[in-house]
Amino acid sequence: MLESNIEKLISGYLDSVYVISHSQASVDCYKSGLNHFNKFVQSKYEKSLEQILTALKDDSIDRYKIFQEYVIYLDKEGKKPSSIKIFVIAPKGFVKYCGIKLYNEDFKMSVKLPKRIRQREEPLTKEIILRLLNNVSAKLRTIILVTSSSGMRIGETTQLKLSDIDFDSKPTMIRICGVTTKTRESRETFLTTEATNSLKDYLTRYFDWKENEPNNLQDLVIFGRTSKSRKSIDERKTTFQKSNSSVLTNSLRRHIENIPELSKLNENGRLMVHFHAFRKYFRTVVGNAVGRDFAEALMGHHFYLDTYYNLSEEKKREMYLQAEPFLTISDYAQIEKDLRSVKQKQKQIEEQHLDLIQLIQEEHVKLPASLQKYVK
Repeated sequence: MLESNIEKLISGYLDSVYVISHSQASVDCYKSGLNHFNKFVQSKYEKSLEQILTALKDDSIDRYKIFQEYVIYLDKEGKKPSSIKIFVIAPKGFVKYCGIKLYNEDFKMSVKLPKRIRQREEPLTKEIILRLLNNVSAKLRTIILVTSSSGMRIGETTQLKLSDIDFDSKPTMIRICGVTTKTRESRETFLTTEATNSLKDYLTRYFDWKENEPNNLQDLVIFGRTSKSRKSIDERKTTFQKSNSSVLTNSLRRHIENIPELSKLNENGRLMVHFHAFRKYFRTVVGNAVGRDFAEALMGHHFYLDTYYNLSEEKKREMYLQAEPFLTISDYAQIEKDLRSVKQKQKQIEEQHLDLIQLIQEEHVKLPASLQKYVK
């Protein structure tokens, strides 16, 4: 088998991976898996990848044993269980793509993968997020408020266009295009008033945006270039999205690394403060306030989207507004205090109303027709 042929096979295989979700990130993961597998077979069998394929086809090498040996190799290399899984899926798929049969049941029985160790992560609190907001740039501050109040992924956030945002909606609505999501499903989510105001200030500061005035910024990638240049560039490309996400992630890390309270590590060695942590914070807060299903749907988790779509637009807004006080970061203590006070007063009024109804019924008080509906 010629080298050019194996390159064509790999290229065709990666194209088949891309066509499923149009995700360059998936292609990169599969390419990395193939590279690891290639290094393994050269080290273990002193054969090239094309020679291994030939050996697998004529059964001179056991099709399942080689993958179990590959798993052991990755484990000794210090790869995490989640990484080992994807690094095995990639060459397994490639081998099948090349016409070599691998039966899933036999593969499952013969190839044992290490179990993923689930370690507890320190949850974010409003105190931590508020401290963070006071120590980052205006751009990062806005992104943190947007992600923590909408549940969006950082990759979705970096691809937001001005045309995706409806400031006239109350609360502000964001329409997330399916092409930019991990699940390839479009959805809507919302922003708090706090995040909305921060976003408006950001747009005004960096792009001369003015509310309720005509502009040519509808195709502006909001968290792309923070300059006044309006040159037409294709900022929807995956390479841009990936690099922009990396730039923002590194920027966040630089801001927190010198603040001990913010630069703590979780048990897994990962920083406590990172962009995905804001999504987890959103799920916890919204889930506690109005229900987990609604939170998961806003975040774009496929299983919950069908239930979410059965809700009317009015009901979606109503539920988000119920959660908004708990998502608000600045002055949150006073807001939550006021909210508890309002709920307590409402409960007192409801109890007094019930007492009054009971008294009217016991005393057989006759009420005017206009008031009778209030005692039913």
